[in-house]
Amino acid sequence: MSIQISRISIAKAVLIACALGVVVTFLQISFAVNFNYRYNPWSISTSSPTQIEVEHQNPSGTVQQPQPSLPIHHGVKKDKKPRKPKLRKQKSHNTPSPSPSPVPRIKTPSPPNEDRTFVYPDRTIRETRLTTSTRFRNGTVTKVFKPAFFKDAKAAKEEMGSFMLTLAERSQRVRTLEQGHGQMNDNSTDCHEETLSDKLDRGRYFAYLPMGGGNNQLLALQKAALIAKDLNRTLILPPISPNMHVPTWAGPRYSEFYDLDAFMIRSGISVIEWHDIKQTPEQVLPSFRRHWREFSEDLPCVPNGGMGAKTVNLLDRFRAQFLFNYKNAMSQADTTHGKSRSYGFARDVLLKDVTPSSPVERTFGGLDPNMWRCLTSPYYLYGKELNHRPWEEVGMHLRFNDRIEALVDDLLDVLLGPAEKVMSNKASLGSPESKPFRSHPEFITIHLRRGDIVNKCPRGMAENECVVQIEAIAKKIDEIERARRMQALVKHRRYHSSMEGFVHKRLPVLVATNEKREEELLKIQELGWILVDHGDEVKDIRGNIQLSRTIKLGTYSRFGPWYPPMLDAVLLTRANYMIGMRRSVMSGFGSNRGAAWHGHRTILL
Repeated sequence: MSIQISRISIAKAVLIACALGVVVTFLQISFAVNFNYRYNPWSISTSSPTQIEVEHQNPSGTVQQPQPSLPIHHGVKKDKKPRKPKLRKQKSHNTPSPSPSPVPRIKTPSPPNEDRTFVYPDRTIRETRLTTSTRFRNGTVTKVFKPAFFKDAKAAKEEMGSFMLTLAERSQRVRTLEQGHGQMNDNSTDCHEETLSDKLDRGRYFAYLPMGGGNNQLLALQKAALIAKDLNRTLILPPISPNMHVPTWAGPRYSEFYDLDAFMIRSGISVIEWHDIKQTPEQVLPSFRRHWREFSEDLPCVPNGGMGAKTVNLLDRFRAQFLFNYKNAMSQADTTHGKSRSYGFARDVLLKDVTPSSPVERTFGGLDPNMWRCLTSPYYLYGKELNHRPWEEVGMHLRFNDRIEALVDDLLDVLLGPAEKVMSNKASLGSPESKPFRSHPEFITIHLRRGDIVNKCPRGMAENECVVQIEAIAKKIDEIERARRMQALVKHRRYHSSMEGFVHKRLPVLVATNEKREEELLKIQELGWILVDHGDEVKDIRGNIQLSRTIKLGTYSRFGPWYPPMLDAVLLTRANYMIGMRRSVMSGFGSNRGAAWHGHRTILL
């Protein structure tokens, strides 16, 4: 009996010992797991993160799938590593926790002032509270200004940056490059390749203020480019400024219509555009027109021709768009007190280095004041030093770019039809496949300037005596056609013994004009001339297109108000015969360009 009890006790002891062993082992494992999870949560599992974990790592709440084409995202501090998610703290090391609790979805909006940068292979996009800017690899920068930009002048000026400081940084990079200590653009994150304007930059700059209509601004550009050339400085080209003909807030860059790279190569004149240094809004809120000075930067400029010497009211309408707050920087060497119109005098004044006590030095502060030169009105400069230089050294080399030339070919396809395979379809205007300088039938173009041209007439002279009339132009075209017929007849007789089969066709006549009077437009129609009409087709209440005496090109609505006059300017250069008005600056440009670029015959009446 005692032996049996002993055996039962031993069995119980073994069972108890086994149970205790299992409990101890379980507690050890639980403690190890809990301790390891507590101090190294990333070692718990090597499996893919759950949906909730992914959302936690992406505070915006959007689950981003891995895609190679997505841009690289940089925050304000690009060198800061992303934070690991903080897990809930455990109450006790001894509390078993076999797996981490699911992390709740957290939406953490980005701070309102945080900048975000996205880098693509061909461009870099930077977004802030006030703007969204895109910098392409070729150096082109576009910027969209948000409504918040126009509500905070101080923040807006900080966002745009200082024109002078940016220019000084550029100047320093140029000088460093000249000394062989670096490259013009050593920041790989902005995807910016060195451009021709970078390579030709002089490191010292000359700027001017535009004034007048588009063609008068072009005259000022030619003279300003000559000054930059004579001073061995880089010309800072302002945008084309709004005027009485195109009263918008801001105008386009010259590079939208002209081939500036080819110009620099042909002329040897270094050029950068104003917006390459500082981006300003091209479209603004109505209230901004009254408060633009609060957003502007003080920039010193030497007055000439009386512009800016005592008053700046006239300058306001031309400088407001690029936020230029004019400061009179009249030189002590200027004995005319800013009224001189002599090119040689202005050039000599600008050649002199700035003295420490000058207004320019006080405006610049610690920057090199000789880095910058500015003149208010190159348009008014005259003198024997100019002669034919503006056209021969500048204007002849400033040619239209391929895009605008191809657009004119599209217009000619509509108005005349191409020499091969007629494709007179208005939808082809501005097609990316369009090539410039396509073959078209020969034609005559008339530039019929009307409107304010009468202001250029001598006092007391009647308009019909001062302004060229349609009848006089028709007689000149008859003279052209008689000469063409004689040439065609001589050529026919060279190969034929008789007049049989001889046919002479008159050339089509295109008319570019701002004429609005119905009786004058009727004369054009009766002569069989083709009016270049940039307007849109008009529809009645039923949606039917109303009949029109002209072909509606629709360029104004499709491309904006700056394109019709620019397309007309290109059209004048492409005509085999161009007839213009001697008192018109636009006719003068068309005559010079057509003869020099294409060898065409031009006539000014």
